[in-house]
Amino acid sequence: MRVGIDLGTTYCAIAYIDPKNGQAKVIKNSEGKPITPSVLYFGPDGSVLHGEEAKAYVEEGSERTANYFKYHMGDEDYCIFQNGREYTAVDLSAELLKGIVREAEEVSGENIRQAVITVPAYFSHFQRQATMKAGQQAGLEVLSIISEPTAAVFAYGIHGKGTDQTVLVYDLGGGTFDVTIARITEDEIEVLGTDGDHQLGGKDWDDALSNYLADQFLEEFDIDISADVEMNIMMQAIAENTKKQLSEKRSHKVTINYQGQKGVYEVTEGKFEEITAYNLNRTKDIIQKLLGELGMGWGEIDGVLLVGGSTRMKQVKDYLAGMCGRPPMQGVNVDEAVALGAAIRANIDLDGKIAEEKAGSQLFLGAAARKPSFSIAGAKRIRDATAHSMGMIAVNKEGTAYVNSIMVRKNSPIPAKVTKPYELGISRSKENRLEVYMLQGEEEKLANPPNCLVLGKYVFTGIQSGGERTEKINVTFAYDANNIVQVSAVQERTGQGLSLHIEPVEEDMGWVLEPPKGRQQEMSVLLAVDLSGSMAGKRLKEAKKAATSFVDQFDMDFTRIGLVNFSDNAILYQPLTRDKQLLSQKIQGWEIDQGGLGYGNEAEPFALASSTLKGCSQDVRYVVVLTDGYWYEEEEAVLLAQKCHREGIEVIALGFGSANKDFLDQIASRKDFASFTELSKLETALTGIARMM
Repeated sequence: MRVGIDLGTTYCAIAYIDPKNGQAKVIKNSEGKPITPSVLYFGPDGSVLHGEEAKAYVEEGSERTANYFKYHMGDEDYCIFQNGREYTAVDLSAELLKGIVREAEEVSGENIRQAVITVPAYFSHFQRQATMKAGQQAGLEVLSIISEPTAAVFAYGIHGKGTDQTVLVYDLGGGTFDVTIARITEDEIEVLGTDGDHQLGGKDWDDALSNYLADQFLEEFDIDISADVEMNIMMQAIAENTKKQLSEKRSHKVTINYQGQKGVYEVTEGKFEEITAYNLNRTKDIIQKLLGELGMGWGEIDGVLLVGGSTRMKQVKDYLAGMCGRPPMQGVNVDEAVALGAAIRANIDLDGKIAEEKAGSQLFLGAAARKPSFSIAGAKRIRDATAHSMGMIAVNKEGTAYVNSIMVRKNSPIPAKVTKPYELGISRSKENRLEVYMLQGEEEKLANPPNCLVLGKYVFTGIQSGGERTEKINVTFAYDANNIVQVSAVQERTGQGLSLHIEPVEEDMGWVLEPPKGRQQEMSVLLAVDLSGSMAGKRLKEAKKAATSFVDQFDMDFTRIGLVNFSDNAILYQPLTRDKQLLSQKIQGWEIDQGGLGYGNEAEPFALASSTLKGCSQDVRYVVVLTDGYWYEEEEAVLLAQKCHREGIEVIALGFGSANKDFLDQIASRKDFASFTELSKLETALTGIARMM
């Protein structure tokens, strides 16, 4: 059967659809409780316990336990070691899912193979991917990932009156906080916007109270109990219990026994609110921020829906009642709401209709018929929204800085899709790649360390050369129905989709603070000039002028230029250098038959260029050939030019006078890298080549 799973930080729950009446119900655990602690215990015999059994070991201070691992979903660096193996947050979540699903199967007598799993609305791309992976690793077919507040709105729909309402979902769990504003109609749930903090939850209230009590004990007995790991675990349990007691009464006495000393402290409702005010204010700030982003005020909120056990705290209810002008809505168990809503979502499609049964699977408990004769209470069409903006690192309009160019804005309806065209320079001799640094976050101004989540360097390959200098690549950026980033690309000319692989980004992202030219790739250029006898006189004069202008076009911070002269022989007249003045002096010193070059056309520059540029393999490498006539050994020159092509050296050929245009086409890396000009336009042609490069 299909179920909904609330995979919470501190507690989890599983719900299903009752085939008798179409109502969502929680499957209670083996102890008859609707929620199960999100805790694991690794036995010395290799067994893994979960839930209440595992929590008992936590309270004893055992180091063979794991909890609060939901905090670390999506963090590749997090792991723990138990029974000789490494467990990531995904592994731990998978073990927990295995345990609660197995228990639900035993209680219900049904097989569970498909599930919708909930996550905090503010979970990132990586965290959502990790949750889906955990479900799959647990042997489940994960039908979808749904945000916890959105699931809770489904649960509210069970008890709705059918009137249009705009509700604020205040979801404060054990370790995460989300706020969602949604509009509910008779047929649809539309999420208008969401925000949150995935590291703010009831545990922060527990921590604040635990620290307060430890400070009281230190002041009275001059003993620091916070330095004792086992005592810290016990203090967490004491703090959690005190918090629960204060939800029902005005004060609670706490007794602490440690190292022969006994401290008794009364915690009043007022004192608890005072020492935890910072946490409540954090939720207030997030709500106000969301209302501001949506251009809304509290007067437009018809009601507040509470989700998560931590919303039982009186301070939360008082704050929300004061802001909304009425008490929070009743009728939904705050511990069960998310799982109930997930169960509804598991059994309907995005249009709110009962999902069709797949062969070999059952939709409902004991469902013998494929077409249920009832409707699912709370089923509505769903229009969810993105929790984060999606963008990419790009250069601003002024060309002065790198920015986060946002493709899909936060709170856009999902699925969301944007396609953007790119012009990419193409090489025939090496692999063509389009690299896109993907970001998730709202800040358009970049910082180091990154103030946005860097999803990776998305690299597209398989780009085909059609003989033109550039190709248009259409890149599609999308959020799917699970709020997970999807990126794809199509080469416009061929209509073919490109291969994608995601590479890790550099550890040091400091380059985003540099001017864009700081990311320009190094370039090594050899200008190879024909100095045969036919170049004497005006041709040589124009060649010197054109070559000087050619060099002037380059930013020498990122370019090295060398000079090769050839006729009957080829010589490296000037090794690669960044010194423009030196290059200009060398160019002005060109002479026919200089250094034994000879007067004929027996030599070619490509063998010398290959050996010279061999040590520059990380650079973009060019050989720019300027010639005015036929070469004696054209076939050999073509073969050596093609060898340069295979080595990733681009060859650009410019001819004038008696040069052979067909020969120029053969030695050039691409057809558009070969050109013919008049002597009077030589300078214009050569500087144009420099600007293209």
